Amino acid sequence: MRRPPDCVVLVARTHWLVGGVILVSVGLLRWMVEKFPVEFSARTYQITGGLAALYGLAGTLVWFGAFGGRLLSRICGLLYLARPRLGSHLWEIMDSAEFQAHFGVPIPPPPL
Repeated sequence: MRRPPDCVVLVARTHWLVGGVILVSVGLLRWMVEKFPVEFSARTYQITGGLAALYGLAGTLVWFGAFGGRLLSRICGLLYLARPRLGSHLWEIMDSAEFQAHFGVPIPPPPL
């Protein structure tokens, strides 16, 4: 399989990076509070693990142009809008014709 366009690669890698950061931060937090009387329930780890899996799945679906990838990418992209320079840039990429074409969406010709 050939490599997807650069805009798709950027969005997919951003999702994978966020998923990885979620996992690393949970592990780091657990390590930091290990000596203190702070306990996290199993639900905490389920929620954060689920979020990391969601972002990992979004990156994978975007990379392969699979069904549901665009919608999941938009849902995950809502988090990025808290950082306007990053969020707006990724949102514009997801609106681009090249990104849409990667998912097999027919792009209408420009009006005459």
